Formats: sequence, structure tokens, C-alpha cells
Amino acid sequence: MYNLPQPPYLLIAVGLLMSLSSGVVFAKLIKQLVQDWSENPATCNIETMKGLTLQIPYLGIASGALIFLSSSLQLFGFTNLVAYSICLPLTIGTGLVVWIQLTKILDKMERGITEES
Repeated sequence: MYNLPQPPYLLIAVGLLMSLSSGVVFAKLIKQLVQDWSENPATCNIETMKGLTLQIPYLGIASGALIFLSSSLQLFGFTNLVAYSICLPLTIGTGLVVWIQLTKILDKMERGITEES
């Protein structure tokens, strides 16, 4: 007799909570950085905005999304290998596109600073 493996319900919850908590931290950091920049644009360094301060919560969002998506696919009977091989490129691609857009916005902010000076 063949027993079907139990879907990873705990991993679904962990991935969702990981993405949500990292997203809250990321949003608060963005708001704080933009507020600091708007108060004093001359002393605000855009390169430090794109540093580890933003990258760590962003990676938390992406890895939580990867865990959530792959665990959700496992609910439909996909194996670990198939679920992660589908979700890993999807998560990396989406994460890179969003990070590139964020970098472009921060670069526009920096150009606005240099044009005013």
C-alpha cells in the first residue's frame, strides 16, 4: 500500500509569515530612508540605501515567497524537487525585476540630488 506524503502545512505558514514580517520591515525602512532623504538630500547617500540595510529584508521576502509557493505546489501532489525547480526561477526572476526597478528609482533620486547641487 502506498501512503501519500503529508503536505507541508507548517512550511506554508512559515513562508507566509516570513514574507509578511520581512515586508513590514522593508516598508518601514523605505519610508524612513525616503523621509531622511526628503529632510536633507545633501547628506543622504543613495549607495548606502541600496546596501545590506535593504537587501536583507528583501531577501527575507523573496525566500519566504519561495518557501510559500513551493509548499503550496506540494499541496497539489508535486514532489519537493519539482515544486522548488518551478518556484526557484520564478522567485529569482521576479525578485530581480523588482530589485532592478527599485534601483532605478533610487538612481533617479540620486540624479535629482546632483542636478539640484
